[in-house]
Amino acid sequence: MYNEEYEKKGFPILSTILKVLIIGIIILLFILFIPKLFTNKTTASKDNKQNENCSDKYEKNLSALTSQIFANNLDKMKDAAIRYYTTDRLPQEIGESDKMTLSDMIGKKLVVALIDKNNKAVDVEKSYVKITKTEDEYILRVNIKDSEEEDYILVHLGCYSYCKNDICEKKTNKNTNVPTKGSKPTSVVVIKKNNTIINNNNNNNNNNSEENNEYICEYKNGKYYDNNGNRVSELTYIKICEAPVCKKVNGYYFDSKGNNTTKYKYEKDCSSKPTPTTYKCTYKNGKYYNKNGKIVNKVDYLISCEKPVCKKIDGYYFGKYGKSVSKSTYEKQCTSKPTSTSYKCEYRNGKYYNKNGKIVNKVDYLISCEKPVCKKIDGYYFGKYGKSVSKSTYEKQCTSKPTPTSYKCEYRNGKYYNKNGKTVSKLDYLISCEKPTCKIMDEYYFGKYGKSVSKSTYEKQCNPKEYIYEYSKTTDTKLSEWSNWSNWEKTDCNTSEVNCNDNDITCLNKLQLLKKKEQIGTYQKTYATTRNILKQTGSYIEKSCSKYNYIEINKTIYATTTTTHYTTINTISSSTKGNYGSWKYNGRASYSNPPRDTNGTHYKFVGADYSYCSDTCTSLPNYYYDSYTYTGGLTKVSSTTIPGNVTSSTTATTSKEYKASCGEYTYKTIPIYGTITVTEKAKRDEPLYGTVCYQSTKTRKVTEKGKTTTKWSNYNDKNLLDNGWEYTGRKKVK
Repeated sequence: MYNEEYEKKGFPILSTILKVLIIGIIILLFILFIPKLFTNKTTASKDNKQNENCSDKYEKNLSALTSQIFANNLDKMKDAAIRYYTTDRLPQEIGESDKMTLSDMIGKKLVVALIDKNNKAVDVEKSYVKITKTEDEYILRVNIKDSEEEDYILVHLGCYSYCKNDICEKKTNKNTNVPTKGSKPTSVVVIKKNNTIINNNNNNNNNNSEENNEYICEYKNGKYYDNNGNRVSELTYIKICEAPVCKKVNGYYFDSKGNNTTKYKYEKDCSSKPTPTTYKCTYKNGKYYNKNGKIVNKVDYLISCEKPVCKKIDGYYFGKYGKSVSKSTYEKQCTSKPTSTSYKCEYRNGKYYNKNGKIVNKVDYLISCEKPVCKKIDGYYFGKYGKSVSKSTYEKQCTSKPTPTSYKCEYRNGKYYNKNGKTVSKLDYLISCEKPTCKIMDEYYFGKYGKSVSKSTYEKQCNPKEYIYEYSKTTDTKLSEWSNWSNWEKTDCNTSEVNCNDNDITCLNKLQLLKKKEQIGTYQKTYATTRNILKQTGSYIEKSCSKYNYIEINKTIYATTTTTHYTTINTISSSTKGNYGSWKYNGRASYSNPPRDTNGTHYKFVGADYSYCSDTCTSLPNYYYDSYTYTGGLTKVSSTTIPGNVTSSTTATTSKEYKASCGEYTYKTIPIYGTITVTEKAKRDEPLYGTVCYQSTKTRKVTEKGKTTTKWSNYNDKNLLDNGWEYTGRKKVK
């Protein structure tokens, strides 16, 4: 109907104004009739037996107001909470909550004690408001528990353009549920009672429309719906619809598998930071990472990433196996020239090399290289088989014929004769006969002294060459000035400080750590006090005067003629105002020391007064009590059967004796009252403090990288050496 009319005629302004006027008149009539209805209740309670029909009529009238009274109490708590939660009191992190019990709100003077439909006080501890931060707004839960029922509402709050304070209630269009600019906020209270929804926003057109809709993973009208549109709990909704892996949502903690867990297990599972394996062979934030992404020291970083075989890097020496060694080991392994196996049938550096390039003794060298058949070489004798033999064997095998001494500096019959006519080796023949000074003869090298030398010695003695030498000069890396320390920001307390040496060119980042004690949450603290109260502990039957009522208090008998029994003291409920039988309500007060009951005075505990405390009470808070005075009068007597000798205890300074007729005797139940000690508790959320860590960093940059320049020049170039140049150890022919 409404949608068709809207589409055809536009927004029905006149109809809306009439509806608002009618609703206003109905509310006004309710307000005018409330006192009369309560008066009818009082009258009906006094004449209950004589006027049952009247009482039934009253009950029917009162039932119409039940939901309205409950809703009014919800509104009072809601409005007080919205006024209280200014910006500095709002939760700051998503999922974080803040809670106040009704007792807290009374203590902070935000509301007064609330009375339910039965004229009883609303529970001050189980009634509360709780505000929770979501991604883009706040959800305020207002919960009330009275003498008969407990229920709650959820209110959406935020900082909207139409808010007059820090936050306000979200305005919605009743058809589209979209915020409407400029519209007057409507208080929407949904109360669940006996599976019936009572909506006091005066809009009855859409009472059942949302109940019939299918909501998939949505939160509607205080209810959660899963991915199949079924009603579920808040926890089940979060697990199914939000996939909360390693998240904190609405006060619930979820681990890496999305399971609901404790805060401790959540932090252990989700807050530990893995080693950043993406850094490989990198220097980041004052740390070295090897080729596997692990944090190592500088030496292991160089070994893993630089492959430093026979290198000197940043003052560290690495040997021929790529390991960090001492300077002497480095020079021994890396700067000595290896033995050349290319030397064959040569005498080099005091060593003999055979035809295979192996180092051998002189005899084996001669056998391998000279083929000394029947030769005497350098004092060694070789027989006809080319093996080293004794002189006698040599002569027997090789000199059976006399050596022709007439052969001098000749080669005869495969033999060499020196200048003395002796048979010698080819080498000795050349030395003796050719005088080979600085000559190369038959692949033999002879130096400037005419002796057989190595090729290098020959070149050094006979063909001296001029060389030039390599020099190098290294310029240091240039760095910028350090930046200012950054602003302090929160960090994990496992963070390590970085304080490297300013002279280290790899020192580009520094980090300092600050630990502070701050509030990290809240915990519920219980304050307890004890006091003495009068409580009925039993009764007995005794023969008594019929004209009097009797009561025993702490083993003393009192008489009273009042029609209301003293025993009604146990039926007084907290926050009952006005006379209650013979008990007169005196009002409510705050006490630093809890009062104790007397014969004529009784106190009922209401709640705690924290106005004298800061965040945490150093001592007990004050306590609220309702006080009542017994107006019936109590007269101390010695017996329930003797009418005379009655002593009055109505004043502290005087006593009288009464003599009265007893009338007749009857058996009466005498209630026994005694003083007992009770403990009265009050709870409050108080701040929890812990260590919070902050970090501040500063950085600098490489403005110019260091470099090494090389240059070739003559040996001992003073101009270069005096200007910081050094030998590299390399040389070449000029």
